[in-house]
Amino acid sequence: MLRQSVDVARRGQDLDRLQALAGARGGVVSPADLADCGFSTGAVRRRIAEGSWQRMGGAVVLAPALGKLPHLDDLGMSWTLRFTFGPHARVSGTLALRQARWHVPTEVHIVVLEEKPHAQMSGVTVIRRAGKGRRPRADTLRFESPRDALLDCLTVLPAAAARDLVDAVLQKRYVRPEVLARDLSTRLGRGRRNAAGLRRLAERVTSGSRSEAEQRMALLLRRSRTGAWAPNFPVRDTAGRVRAEIDVAHVGLRIVIEVDGRAFHSDRHAFEGDRERQNVLSIGGWLILRFTWEQISQQPAKVIAAVRAAVAHQATQPPTLGAL
Repeated sequence: MLRQSVDVARRGQDLDRLQALAGARGGVVSPADLADCGFSTGAVRRRIAEGSWQRMGGAVVLAPALGKLPHLDDLGMSWTLRFTFGPHARVSGTLALRQARWHVPTEVHIVVLEEKPHAQMSGVTVIRRAGKGRRPRADTLRFESPRDALLDCLTVLPAAAARDLVDAVLQKRYVRPEVLARDLSTRLGRGRRNAAGLRRLAERVTSGSRSEAEQRMALLLRRSRTGAWAPNFPVRDTAGRVRAEIDVAHVGLRIVIEVDGRAFHSDRHAFEGDRERQNVLSIGGWLILRFTWEQISQQPAKVIAAVRAAVAHQATQPPTLGAL
């Protein structure tokens, strides 16, 4: 009786430890974790069969069955990839982008390996690439840099989704056009994966504006015949520091045009940044106009009329002193 009580206590303690591991890893554990906590292969199978646990790739999710695969947060999905593809797998794709606080309008799971993969997982793309520096410890996650993760996404996404992603990262100023163009050039070698698609994206990035919406806006401004407009204009304070960067600016009349591209999706961080920039510009005497992709593409006459009205209004205003 005493031995049975000890066994029950030990099993409970093992379960507590397993749940603690799962809590630190987004709800997932590895087969090694299960073995270390005293769960035999048969015991794991029984819990999966009864629906209290679920298998996903090379991981086990400690969650009840819902009739389909469980929803994992980014941490749980990252550990699932790590347990599926091994300790040297590097997490890329949108998981790595969000890890770096880049919020983008797409979802693509990518793992980077140095060697040929010994596993596969539905919905996950494997890219083989040499590692950088020392290999990580077996109990850690390793994420690709956001710029590498972005290139990986652009390599595997369909052309339209890749264009939307480029528009989003440039509009949110996660990376500058010249930097992205330089990064893309590193993936254009002969025989490289999707080199033709990446080359078209590089040409798009070097066209002089941040997105397709801004390119169309530039055409409308030329049609408006309202003077010279400067793309990607930096607004500086009296000390020469950049306080805001404007999509398009009429510097002489202090008019700002902000463009929400086709792939525009504002997250809380971007929302706060946009409002702060808008306040800085308003205090500095700039008139702010904002146009959406739908307005630019479907109502060009109204956009041109609004621009001309803004130019006429500002032309009657006294000049504003100061850098802002």
